[in-house]
Amino acid sequence: MYDNMSSEVIIMLREIVIIGIVLAALIGNVSALGMPNVDFGQVEQGRTYIQTATVVTSPGGFDNHFIMEKAGALTDWITVSPMEFDLKAGDTKDITVTLTVPEDVRLGEYNGTLKAVGQKTAPMAGEPAGGAGVGYTIATKSKLSASVIKPGAVEALTILSVIAPKRVAPGSAAKFDVAIKNTGNIYTTASPALTISKGAEAVATIPGVAMELKVDEEETAKLYWDAQEEGTYTAVVAVTCGDKTTTSDPISIEVGGGASAFVAVTAILAVVIVILAAFVLLRRRQKG
Repeated sequence: MYDNMSSEVIIMLREIVIIGIVLAALIGNVSALGMPNVDFGQVEQGRTYIQTATVVTSPGGFDNHFIMEKAGALTDWITVSPMEFDLKAGDTKDITVTLTVPEDVRLGEYNGTLKAVGQKTAPMAGEPAGGAGVGYTIATKSKLSASVIKPGAVEALTILSVIAPKRVAPGSAAKFDVAIKNTGNIYTTASPALTISKGAEAVATIPGVAMELKVDEEETAKLYWDAQEEGTYTAVVAVTCGDKTTTSDPISIEVGGGASAFVAVTAILAVVIVILAAFVLLRRRQKG
């Protein structure tokens, strides 16, 4: 009985050791291969675009023969050159990825994948690559993406107005309401941002929430600045879509100073009005 148990334990330990060796091989080679994502951005119907993806190996890897595999919605639009190649450990290989957009395809977002698959298994210690020992196939995957737009597409935004306070008290939040309109002829993303300057120095940059705008659609972005130190500041709103940025006219904002004096004068006037009202009521009662 004990002999059988001992045999089972030995077999189990042997399996654990083998699994440990495999995991060690995996960990040792996990960073040996890589390829960046390929984003074609906005592409027009009927046009062809070319980008480069680079397969990178580390010196700690091993020589291998790779085959490129493509998948996803972009499969039929993509051609890859070369589709097969040899790559030594520590070397890199540039892959040309050509995207041909069909003329009649619907507009929208499309995605796919590009994979470089090694044909030799990762070797165990002391064994050659692709040997009969325990190993695993290495591969790296790149995400492909493209946004199809119609030919002659124009991406543009207009800042219709910026509503902002002229004076704020120190320690309060200044609110900016920015009306934005999509004046292009395609769907676009508007990314607003607020820059606060004191003299020639920018003291704060506050990004806003990106907004998706249809053609001719208007939206209002809300931006907030936490005003702290007294002084005169200049605010400029910038809205970016694609590679274009539209900016507003500079807005002058006073923090403290006149704002505090205005509040004080207002408070005094309020007290005077209350006293006068009380005096008038008292006279009326006396006459009555």
